[in-house]
Amino acid sequence: MPLEEFLEALADPAADTPVGEFVELSDLAPAELGVFARTWFGIDVEHQRWIISTMLELAEQNPEFDFSAVFKMCLKDPDEVVLEKAMEGLWESEDRSIVPGLVQVLQSEKSTHVRSLAAVALGKFSDLVQDGKLLLKDGEAIHDSLMAILVNEEEHMEVRRRSLEAIAPFNTEEIQRLVTLAFEDEDLLLKSSSIFAMGRTGEVSWLPVLIKELENPEPSIRYETANACAELAEEESVPHLIALLEDEDDQVQLAGISALGKIGGLLAKKVLAHCVEEGDTVLEDAARAELENIEFLEDPMSFTSDI
Repeated sequence: MPLEEFLEALADPAADTPVGEFVELSDLAPAELGVFARTWFGIDVEHQRWIISTMLELAEQNPEFDFSAVFKMCLKDPDEVVLEKAMEGLWESEDRSIVPGLVQVLQSEKSTHVRSLAAVALGKFSDLVQDGKLLLKDGEAIHDSLMAILVNEEEHMEVRRRSLEAIAPFNTEEIQRLVTLAFEDEDLLLKSSSIFAMGRTGEVSWLPVLIKELENPEPSIRYETANACAELAEEESVPHLIALLEDEDDQVQLAGISALGKIGGLLAKKVLAHCVEEGDTVLEDAARAELENIEFLEDPMSFTSDI
């Protein structure tokens, strides 16, 4: 079906557009995207929401569908529901052309929720900068936009804490100072974000702080700390993580299992193997998955899943 004909039918809320025909919107060329845009901005917002939700669902079910051109265009959409769906649709993308759109959303007057999502999305690109997969100017744009949020004391706490998590991989002295300030704050969510940020910095000097926080009375802090230890991947934390396998909180136990799997080493493998043999069903399954992952990473060619 020609694109124009499909768009004419799609724009009509009363039309029963077959979901399978959405393939017409996959891999749109720039000229085709222009045709789509002229139709899109004339569609009722409720119908727009249905369209982008359908595209997101199709993209999740069918990897061969590529709606990224439409999702990128919708980063400029005035409707926050559409905007949120667009960011969700671009979550797996490493396309640097997305960065300016996310920065624009972060700096906008959109809701706290939407701007927080933009900060989280920029955090993934912070990782790509450190991996050398983006240009220097991309890194500067990401860093500067997130830092502007962090130094603005009038900014909403949710946006600030998500920005702290996102900027952490840059690991400058100023970022370490901001992480310390957040860690010392009485707000539990901000402290949780600071611990998450510690892991994302890759800075081993945070390890003594994290080891101590594994005994924090708050389950959410213990959970986040286990994940941060996993990010640092230092075997020194393994004996302390083992204690979490007896934690009263199921999610903390699972975080401990996951951390042991990511860190690896002889002691971690021995403990995980014991969980497979003696643990309850949930821990047994989680430990088995982590052991299989360790085995694969150690020797991909001899990997077998018969643990």
